[in-house]
Amino acid sequence: LYLQPIFDSPDIMKQLPGEGKRFKAVDNAWRNVMKATHDNPHALTCCSREGLKERWEEANRNLDIVQRGLDDYLETKRGLFARFYFLSNDELLEILSQTKDPTRVQPFL
Repeated sequence: LYLQPIFDSPDIMKQLPGEGKRFKAVDNAWRNVMKATHDNPHALTCCSREGLKERWEEANRNLDIVQRGLDDYLETKRGLFARFYFLSNDELLEILSQTKDPTRVQPFL
C-alpha cells in the first residue's frame, strides 16, 4: 500500500496519531479479508459475505480522512519551510519519514 511506509514511521505516527489509528484499522480490515479470501478462494463466496460492501465503504471513507489529514500536515510543513513547496508530496513524505537517516534525505538537498 502507498500509505504503509508513511505510517510505519514513528515520527509521522507521533505527529498524526488519529490518522495513524484510522490507517491501521483499515489495514487490519484489509488483511483480515485477504486472509479469509486466501483460506477460501471461491470468488462468489468471498464477495457475497455479509457486510463486506459496507466494510469497504467505511474503509474508503477512513482513507479519505487519512489522506486529507496527511495533506494538511504536509501543508503545515511547507508553511514552516518554504523550500518544501518545490517538492512533491511523495518526496516530502520521504524526507519527513526518514529524518533520523541523513543519507536518505541527502538526494533532496
